[in-house]
Amino acid sequence: MTELKARSEFEERYKWDLSPLFADENAFLRAISDSLDQIKAFQKNFDGHLHSLEDFQRALKVYEQLGIEIDQIANYGFMPQTSDFSDEKFGEIAHAAQDFVTKSDVALSFWKDALINADDQILKEINKNPNYAELVRKTRLDKKSYLGNTVEKTIANLQSALNTPYDVYTKLRAGDYHMQDFQVDGKIYKNSFVAYENFYQNDENAEIREKSFRSFSTGLRENQNAAAAAYLNQVTNEKVLATMHGYDSVFDYLLAPQEVDRTMFDRQIDLIMNDFAPVAQKYLKHVAKVNGLSKMTFADWKLDLDSELNPEASIEDGYSYVMKATAKLGDEYTKTIEPFLKDRWVDFPANTGKDSGGYTTFPYGVHPFILMSWTGRLSDVYTLIHEIGHAGQGALSAKNQSYYNYEPSTYYVEAPSTFNELLLSDYLENRSDDPRTKRFALSHRLSDTYFHNFITHLTEAAFQREVYTIIDQGASFNAEKLNQIMKKVLSSFWDDAVEIDDDAALTWMRQAHYYMGLYSYTYSAGLTISTQGFINLKNNPENGRKSWLDFLKLGGSKAPIAAAKTAGVDVTSDQPLKNTIQFLSDTVDKIIAYTKQIEK
Repeated sequence: MTELKARSEFEERYKWDLSPLFADENAFLRAISDSLDQIKAFQKNFDGHLHSLEDFQRALKVYEQLGIEIDQIANYGFMPQTSDFSDEKFGEIAHAAQDFVTKSDVALSFWKDALINADDQILKEINKNPNYAELVRKTRLDKKSYLGNTVEKTIANLQSALNTPYDVYTKLRAGDYHMQDFQVDGKIYKNSFVAYENFYQNDENAEIREKSFRSFSTGLRENQNAAAAAYLNQVTNEKVLATMHGYDSVFDYLLAPQEVDRTMFDRQIDLIMNDFAPVAQKYLKHVAKVNGLSKMTFADWKLDLDSELNPEASIEDGYSYVMKATAKLGDEYTKTIEPFLKDRWVDFPANTGKDSGGYTTFPYGVHPFILMSWTGRLSDVYTLIHEIGHAGQGALSAKNQSYYNYEPSTYYVEAPSTFNELLLSDYLENRSDDPRTKRFALSHRLSDTYFHNFITHLTEAAFQREVYTIIDQGASFNAEKLNQIMKKVLSSFWDDAVEIDDDAALTWMRQAHYYMGLYSYTYSAGLTISTQGFINLKNNPENGRKSWLDFLKLGGSKAPIAAAKTAGVDVTSDQPLKNTIQFLSDTVDKIIAYTKQIEK
């Protein structure tokens, strides 16, 4: 592992091309000015003048174009900064976008007010046009907790301040979590978020894993009090907003936009913590045995089952893997995602100052954009195909749905991404008759798909549940309390399979998901839907493919329960989750059987 390079040292062809959004910063700033003028005109023409169905129908058409422009400006505003937080110009772009979004939210607050206060007969008539299905559904939902235009406008004005905790956290993680160098066998290794999470944590050298983890943890611990203060600010803000909107519990407030209730949230956490934990423990004990470990610490748990067989992969290799693995979904899907490398949808460089992890955003009317850090290993292909899953869903949704309908519920937003990961592991398993290659594919199904989404994010969710319960009870917390909660959650899940120490307890500092409400648990919810969808595809390729594509095209036009049914999954029961856990148990058994073949 070499020291991370500056962004300027990477080839342009591997950086995203944002020109389909705006040609340059000047075009972006002109768009802000033009959009503010259009917002003023919309406000002048419709504020106080929305009475009849015809009035609303005219406004809906004008607002759609406004909404698309606002969406594109907001996306262009935040993306450059995430590629390099050290670039001051990117920071200026982000600030300009944030200021614009706040101004537009305030100026357009009358529109939400008018919809919420519209006569129900008008909403019924609007709802006859399927292009407005999600808008009407969400408007009726918002009616239950609406505080009136004056208060909601005040909240909109405060949005920048309310976003401060997340802003503080991202800047801490990008620049202040300084990791000390460490030495192994006389060689000095540089450490950082990207270096640790993409390289060292699954290095085959136990000393590198151990020393990098301790260096990483020391860097986290030095900032734990600031991070805890930012997080306390975040959840306190959410509790205040929940109370203002008439919710007894912050859980109900945060789940309402997802259109699911507390029982679905709790079931997801409880079943996995109780029923999947033994499966995960069984697998990690097998990993420890194969790698000759007498015990597995938290520095070891991301270790590959077969490190020697984790091949290098170029970006072009990644493209080939993605296209071959997704071929099972047919030409319509592959043609939708095909341009992603040539048209530079993806920002690949693992440069200094870059946000760790990955994300996809799909501004309506353009194409999706993806941020990740390519480090040249097969695990990067899993990240890429995961994000391409989001991109494919976004592109198909935008093609088949109006602006008002194209955003899916957070509850199942991770289904398309994790489904693609399953396609990749299936492709890798079946391209060879060699038991070692097959075992490698199945182990990465667990480590790169389920361990990340079903364990990392699920333990985050279990941690969040404890934190929000404290806030609901009117209590507070500090870094020490957060460490205690995380250590308890991890110990409960891993039992004797992994040694959980005080450094492992700092895991709550590693993800931005805690600043996104109840988002972490949706990874496992989405993966439950995608696993059942994948099983359906394997059992009946033609029907499975059609139902999955129909699901991807829905966007947010249907509520989560109905959308999942389109994919052939009934999330009102616990059966899909139990099927998923059984699928994983079978996978572990197959891995152990392959090991026995290899050892013979």
